[in-house]
Amino acid sequence: MDRRALLSACATGLTLTTGCLGFSVGSDCPRGTDLRLDPVTDADAADRSSDPLATLSPPERDVVAAARNGEEATLWAISSPFSGVDYVAADGAYFAVTTAVVSSVDRPGYALSLDTEDVPTDRRVAFEDLPAVDRTALYAALGFPSDREIERFDRARSISIGGTLVYPDDDAESRSELVPDPSYDVLRIGGRDFRLDLGESRTKTVETHRIEVESVAESTAEFAAVVRERYGVDLDDRDLSAEQRDIVEAAVDGGYDECAPYSDAYADLQATLGNDSDGSGSGRTERVDYARYDGEWYAVSMSEYVV
Repeated sequence: MDRRALLSACATGLTLTTGCLGFSVGSDCPRGTDLRLDPVTDADAADRSSDPLATLSPPERDVVAAARNGEEATLWAISSPFSGVDYVAADGAYFAVTTAVVSSVDRPGYALSLDTEDVPTDRRVAFEDLPAVDRTALYAALGFPSDREIERFDRARSISIGGTLVYPDDDAESRSELVPDPSYDVLRIGGRDFRLDLGESRTKTVETHRIEVESVAESTAEFAAVVRERYGVDLDDRDLSAEQRDIVEAAVDGGYDECAPYSDAYADLQATLGNDSDGSGSGRTERVDYARYDGEWYAVSMSEYVV
């Protein structure tokens, strides 16, 4: 999925130039907004709005496969699986993923620390050699990292991560080689050795999530239409003022910046592209990723900054 980030230019002394007002860091524009509309193809929209199945963590991939086969698909965790994942792409098709908590239980949780500094030389184990119940617990403790994220461990100079190891029942915990007393001092993940430390036990809630998938599209073009319908707004259907059209065209042509307090024209357009996507004045907060203007679709990037 797309992750939007706001970059600060203060530390580097960069000059920020607006599309219509013109200002720089240290001027009388301490707060402003940036709007950009970038051309987007069907393939772009599909890539931005879905996660390839292969990029998910193995436990998530397994339950998606089970759900697609009509099997019972559940996953226990102390954090939400499929965080930030709305749609999954697999075998040329696209699926909506939904999760629901079907049960919960309080269990002992063990504070986990993994560090690449001061790694001992004895009692080591590779992640793939751990019992399946420990691998699942580690994925849950670390937020279900994908294989690609784990591979980044090889390139990092120093890593220190933590979480909580929890198991859904006494039987699962009895099969663990990590709790309550770890059988190993070193855990090898993604080509890196980590010093493994466990802290005191404390009660944590383990939730069992039921995973369901629904086919939404059989092609890239069909899926792009789905996400534009769900996350898009058609500016051609809006009664835009001449000033608003100027703003939109500036956003298409490299970007539009404006200092606060915002003009009425921009504030209304901001609501259309952010907090009130149906223009009804309902005040609903809805996600808008795409906008259609003059017959073309664009990806919406809108941020506010303080300098």
